[in-house]
Amino acid sequence: MKSLLKLLVIPFIFIGIDVYFRSELLPMYSRNQFAFYLFSLVLSAGFFTFLSLLLKRLEQRKGWFYSISLIVLIPLFFSYIGSYAFFSLNGIFPNYYTLLYFKTEPKSAFMIIRDVSGLKDLLFFVLGTILLLFFMRWYVKAHVVKLRTKQLILFGLVQVTFFEVFIYQHKKYDQCAIVDANFAACVQRNAFSWDEHTNFKGKGLSEHFPAMLPKVKAKNKLNVLVFVFESFRKRSLQLYGHKRATTPALSNFAKNHPTAFYRFDQPISIASTTMLAVPAIMTGIGPYQDSTILYHQPMLFEMGQQLNYRTFFLSSHTLTWYRFDRFYRHAKLDYLWNKDNSGLPYFNDLGVKDVNTMVELKKQLQHKEKPFFGVVQLNTTHFPFHVPEKEEQWNESFEDSYDNAVRYQDKLIGQFLQELKKQGLLDHTAIFFVSDHGESLMEHRNIGHAETNYTETISIPLMAYIPPSFLNAQQKFHLKSNQKRLTSNIDIAPSILELLQLSNHPSWEPWTKNYTGYSLLSSIPRNRKVISLNNNQITNFNTGLSVASEHWHYLFRTNIVPNRQEFYYWKKDIGERQNQRAHMKKSQQEEVLKAIRPYPVCEKFNAIFNR
Repeated sequence: MKSLLKLLVIPFIFIGIDVYFRSELLPMYSRNQFAFYLFSLVLSAGFFTFLSLLLKRLEQRKGWFYSISLIVLIPLFFSYIGSYAFFSLNGIFPNYYTLLYFKTEPKSAFMIIRDVSGLKDLLFFVLGTILLLFFMRWYVKAHVVKLRTKQLILFGLVQVTFFEVFIYQHKKYDQCAIVDANFAACVQRNAFSWDEHTNFKGKGLSEHFPAMLPKVKAKNKLNVLVFVFESFRKRSLQLYGHKRATTPALSNFAKNHPTAFYRFDQPISIASTTMLAVPAIMTGIGPYQDSTILYHQPMLFEMGQQLNYRTFFLSSHTLTWYRFDRFYRHAKLDYLWNKDNSGLPYFNDLGVKDVNTMVELKKQLQHKEKPFFGVVQLNTTHFPFHVPEKEEQWNESFEDSYDNAVRYQDKLIGQFLQELKKQGLLDHTAIFFVSDHGESLMEHRNIGHAETNYTETISIPLMAYIPPSFLNAQQKFHLKSNQKRLTSNIDIAPSILELLQLSNHPSWEPWTKNYTGYSLLSSIPRNRKVISLNNNQITNFNTGLSVASEHWHYLFRTNIVPNRQEFYYWKKDIGERQNQRAHMKKSQQEEVLKAIRPYPVCEKFNAIFNR
């Protein structure tokens, strides 16, 4: 009995740590969820016990002893550190999809690790590994009894059987498992094809096919430029009331052009992942619509091509990430520039420095034989928010790094706007500023964006500069009134289509009916709802559902256990701290259901209010 207690002391320590981290969650578990958690504790203790007994058998074979310790024990022990760090930053434990990201996008995953890790972290890992190996050597020699081979094999078979039973229910209860058992289950589920998720096709974008629109003579010579920002959250902009001077250039530009600059107060992204949000900006098709519509709907570039404009796309990102290169393969642009053909080193994950992208943008202004239509995708506000040292204004917190990135990006935009004015192009160029999604900086215990649909991740900036001479009186009126309405990044495509006077052209009749967004130049209804969704036929982020109205915000979170419905009056509670789900009116529930019912992708959410 004494030997058994010594053998179990380490598993009990890890169980105690896990219970501590789940102290707020355990009371919310259902009976089945709690039973699964207890089963995972037994499995975890059994796994460590079996490994200790195996190492005891190999005590005299140091090569085998240390090899097995490194291959099996070290990754599992460090899964504790990684899992609890992930939970502290994201409010959930790593799951199947976390490892799937490493599996499908290993370069991006390891570039993020590289960017956030330093020499101290490497030394900690190496020294920790060495100390752990020596500790295990001492522990096994001093406190582990030696079993006979048959007993050890029987123990192993029982453990494997229990683990496979655990795997069978893991998909349903993964957030209810102790972290080492959860990690091992996620590894197996990603490794073997029998798991149903490996047959899921939503692992990136497919090819987009041009609509072959007939050429139309432009009725005006208005240039169009669309800036697509990355992880750009509205609340961190001085232009939207942030206490810091993070956007002095854009703020001054807005002040100096009061009749041409429009800042929309309540824009919402239709997804909190780039893979869904950027294609929606490019086509006007949301992630809640069928992907076959997305892949045939004309892209923004095609509007310019139809009018015989010079078209270009400049991106500070790699396009190999989640197959964006396939999505743009048939775009027939006059000029395409991105990380992959730039020859520049990686920066901010899989991007390049925006200063290089802005140099390429200025080069495009030299082609004056035709009007231009361009999209520029920037990267400065992508994690980990690196900027030149001389551009660092604040250096005390994680949020400071983000604010520095916002300010530096604003500086680059300001310099370009000055160049546009210097070349006499400002009065003939419409410019749209929009973000793919926002970013959480530890609000709701989360860093990043793809795991939540709270206001910090879906509230984005949306601005437009349109020379007044290219607008009629009614359009000016609607632009002004829509600044107070609920808007979205899905409104970019229909807005530009109307601005270029193509929305009523017969060639666009099959396509405009697919839009779920509204032109910012026309009336937007006050009862509008915006759906935000990260899980469809393209990607499988299990974030859940968000439906926003002008006054309230409904969320159904499916990546936490138990799943949770939340409801906020976000104009009164901008931080979304007071969940009013218990007081949600029947009419508001019906509005949510009415918004999602037309879309088969949302069908699984149709019964949410019966839960």
